[in-house]
Amino acid sequence: MSHESYLMFKLNHSRYGIPATAVQELFFLPEVTAIAKTSSTILGVINLRGKFLPVMDLYRHLEQARPPFQLTDSMIVVEWQTQRIGIIVNQVDSVQAIALDRIAADVCDRSKESLQDRLVTSIANLEDGIVTLLNPELLVQHAFIESDFNNGSVNDAQKHPSDSALNQGLYAHFDSQERQILQERTEALRCSIDDEDSASLLPLAVVGLAGEYFGFGLETVHEFTDIHKITPIPCCPPHIVGNINLRGEIVTLININNVVDLPMNGVRLHQQAVVVRLDRRVAGIAVDDIFDVTYIHPSQMTAPPIALNSAKDDYLQGVAPYRDRMMSIINLSKLLTSEVLVVNEEV
Repeated sequence: MSHESYLMFKLNHSRYGIPATAVQELFFLPEVTAIAKTSSTILGVINLRGKFLPVMDLYRHLEQARPPFQLTDSMIVVEWQTQRIGIIVNQVDSVQAIALDRIAADVCDRSKESLQDRLVTSIANLEDGIVTLLNPELLVQHAFIESDFNNGSVNDAQKHPSDSALNQGLYAHFDSQERQILQERTEALRCSIDDEDSASLLPLAVVGLAGEYFGFGLETVHEFTDIHKITPIPCCPPHIVGNINLRGEIVTLININNVVDLPMNGVRLHQQAVVVRLDRRVAGIAVDDIFDVTYIHPSQMTAPPIALNSAKDDYLQGVAPYRDRMMSIINLSKLLTSEVLVVNEEV
């Protein structure tokens, strides 16, 4: 049976999908700079490694109310032919292969002129609910029709009044620490790199445990989720916290604090989890905070400092600078297959 791969994401608790082949990259929300007199459906631009990337207000295009931005929001870079745009979403789930017989095409009346109707190509009926599938070609083309960033022309009658007024509205609810995080993300994206160096970058999810920074390789990370309810598992070792329900899939939640030489403080309310997949194994790692998705060059990673009798050394790939401190980079594949953490939960 034929399948097509889609990147799944959420807007206002509704699930959407966009063809994975049209997704160039994704990262956590940076600071978007508004441009005066641009279309009201264009939030502004970011400097993505030396090139301007227009950022579309997907909520407005889909006729939805845009909630206040959060640090956990993500930006998806969508590419069609030689043009790219950024869209901001509440949460990125995963890349999922959808069987073609689960996709219902032409669900909308094609005689309608609404952009919202034309952006929706079809819907998919999956086991965990309905997913609306979007047309990446129309997303990109419409952004460049409304605001031509190559020659500066603008074709929409409604314009932003000023860049400062819009930016204040987008980020007025952020405190000083959150604004600093936005600026650090923006500066990291601004750095221009050669194509050769870009291919060797290591993508990492940066999480917090007991006041320390840790990096998890994104090749193993499946998604991030909040912990709402934990079902205890009788007669399990202390690092097995319990089970959580992830859209109908039962995932074992583990606490790695003891393995990485941190105190076992238990799981706090409203804590988050990093869902990781390794072959047919799936597990959730309880963390205190999820800070960022970042890219580092191998030259930035150094050997871990020499420590006596440190269990963490067995699973530590190295350390790298993050903000004003050092981040420990954990080899999740080695950790999850080790004898001290037995995780046999299968997909």
